[in-house]
Order: sequence, then C-alpha cells, then structure tokens
Amino acid sequence: MKSLQLGQLFWAHIYLHLAVGRSAQVLWKIKKLFGRIKKDRRKPACEKELTVWLYKQKLKKVEIKNREGIKLTGRFLEHPDAERIVLMFHGWRGRWDQDGAALAKGLYEEKCSVLMVNQRAHQTSGGKYIGFGVLERFDCLKWLEYLMQNTNDSLKIYLSGVSMGAATVLMASSLELPERVAGIIADCGFTTPYEMIRIFAKKYFKLKEIEMADAVNRLCRKKAGYDLKEYSTLEAMKNCRIPVFFAHGTEDKLVPYEMTVQNYEACISEKRLFSVEGAGHTESFLSDSKKYMEKLTEFFQWSQ
Repeated sequence: MKSLQLGQLFWAHIYLHLAVGRSAQVLWKIKKLFGRIKKDRRKPACEKELTVWLYKQKLKKVEIKNREGIKLTGRFLEHPDAERIVLMFHGWRGRWDQDGAALAKGLYEEKCSVLMVNQRAHQTSGGKYIGFGVLERFDCLKWLEYLMQNTNDSLKIYLSGVSMGAATVLMASSLELPERVAGIIADCGFTTPYEMIRIFAKKYFKLKEIEMADAVNRLCRKKAGYDLKEYSTLEAMKNCRIPVFFAHGTEDKLVPYEMTVQNYEACISEKRLFSVEGAGHTESFLSDSKKYMEKLTEFFQWSQ
C-alpha cells in the first residue's frame, strides 16, 4: 500500500505539471517518446493557409494585467467598418494564432474586429499555472474592461472560445458582464475541469482515473491555488443570461461531444447547438465554414 501511495504521488506530481504547469514542454516530450501521447488530428492544409492570412493582416499588440497583476497579451485585428467586436480565447496549450486563426477570418469577413488573446501560462502571457477556465473567467473580465475603455461604445461585444477557451467564456457568462456583451460562441467546450483531468488520466496514463484525478486535485489546490471542482461550465449555464451559440464535432476524441450537449441542456438563456457530423476536436469551423457562419450569423441576427 505504501509503495502504491508513493507511486501515485509521483505520477500525480508529473501529471499536475503536464496538465496545468507552464513549464511542461520537456515532460510532454518524454511522454511522447514512450508512445503514450499521440496527436488526435493532423493540421489541415486550409488551417495553415488561414494562419498565413492572419499574419498578413495589420495586428495591434495589446497587453494588460489581470486582477492578480499577471501580464496578459493579445493581438487586435481591427476591421475598418466594424459592426461588432469578438473577444477570442484559445484552448488548452494552444495560442492566439492557431486555435483562433480560422474562425477569426470568418468573423472578420462579417465585419467583426477580433481581439485574440494568449491565456495565462501560455506564450507571452504570464502565470505559472493554467486554470482550466476557473481562473481565466476573471481574466475575461479584465479583457472586457480593456475593450470598454478602448473601443467604440456603440459596438456590441461577443465572447468566443474553443476547447478550454470555450470553458473560459462559458464560465465568465455567470459573472457581472458589461451591457455591451451580446453573446457567446462556445466551440467544443468541456463541462468541468475535474472531468477533463479524469479523462486525461485514463487516456494518457492508463491509470485509475478517479484516484489520479483526486490526487492531482489535492496538489492543484496546494500548488496552483484552486480546486478543479470549485466551478464548472454546467454551474455557469444555470445563471447565463446572454445568447450562446454552441458548436462541436461529433467525432471529437479529446473533449467528448456529449459535454457540449450537457452544457447546452444546462443553459437557461437563448441558445443553439450546431453539431458537425464527423468533425474532430476544434474542426467544426474547418469542416464546414460556410454552414458554420450561416448558422452563427442567423442565430445572432447579424445580417439584420
């Protein structure tokens, strides 16, 4: 029993850094060498083209500090004839120019200015630990504060996120948001941080996921300062008051499609679920961008 407990503690420390630690690149490389982690998808050629398009645009570097004093960075793509603004959050271990590049172009073509941010503990933003939306929901408020002070107050603001970014904006929906916030785009978001840790434990470690998740959560409280069970998108949806456009690919191998269905069912505000048959993780827009934008603009009545 003692050796089992010590072994569990060892893996819990490793897994904590893999899941929420900023400096986990070396650990990920080691795990890949042992063949336990495989990519769930190959990057489509069209996604690369959209990233190239993004870098050809005039992008303004933006920097703020969150309520903890941590530096957060982003890029602002301003449309000359903007009719609205979209604040976009990338996914777990993602970055502003990857997870958001594809949808950013679609939004820009609909006369949206887009602020794409690096979440805490990612890229040039500060912070030691990723918060799985629990912490980032408050960062979202600070980004909204920036937009309120630096953009035309006649323009409505929409929150958008993919994967963990979707969890960020969905969790933020239950906070006191500015009146200019008119809606949310949530693409392949999860239900609870704890549930994702449990899934990762089983998928990547082949260990008893409940025991591992509990051990990681105890360490997370001590090291990162938050509990994986303290908040969830499901709880937030019970208090959401703004329209939400949910999207998810039915063949997502990382965040189960059923999680978005649960979030959708829990949401008490105006809502729509756009399911993309056969699409994998973060591939809903890439799989059918035309239909995606048609459903999105129709739901938010952007053409009216």
